[in-house]
Amino acid sequence: MENSKLEVKDLINIGLFTAIYFIFIAPPGILGIIPIFMLLLPAMVGLVGGIPIMLLISKVQKFGALSICGIIVSLILAIMGHPWIALVFSVPVILISDGIMAWGHYKNWKQNCLGYIIFSFWPIGTFIPFYFMRTSYLSFIQEKYGVEYETTVAGLFSVEMIPVIIITTVIGAVIGAYIAKMILKKHFKRTGMI
Repeated sequence: MENSKLEVKDLINIGLFTAIYFIFIAPPGILGIIPIFMLLLPAMVGLVGGIPIMLLISKVQKFGALSICGIIVSLILAIMGHPWIALVFSVPVILISDGIMAWGHYKNWKQNCLGYIIFSFWPIGTFIPFYFMRTSYLSFIQEKYGVEYETTVAGLFSVEMIPVIIITTVIGAVIGAYIAKMILKKHFKRTGMI
């Protein structure tokens, strides 16, 4: 039976691909200062994150690799000033996505793809304050960025926009997963992922 425990070389790979993933998602994160890009942030993260995440799970086909990567990134962002409440949503989403991939032993492309789509929802956690602490969060944004910015984001992050956030995230993640498959096809075949 294959060893399912994470070993030192696995942890090194997790560290390496977490750093690469963070570098890949940093530009969309910076663009998030523009309200419309903030709304599209999960979609953009899904689009650009496919290669490092799919490479990580091809290298470390064990439960925990994806979870550690996602949770570290979420914690770094919380330390950098993102709302801590985001972790209430992000951490379970990351664990569920890892579980879906683990179910197919990280070798079933459809399950890996579904797991990656769900994984790409983790940035939505940063939107929680817009919906559950709206008044205080919008006054905080107004103080920090001014009335005009606050009015724009208040309009963008309405309840009606939730389906848009979900649909764009799914589209971004599907494209991200298939870009990874296209670029890394030979490697994925070698590791039994496709």
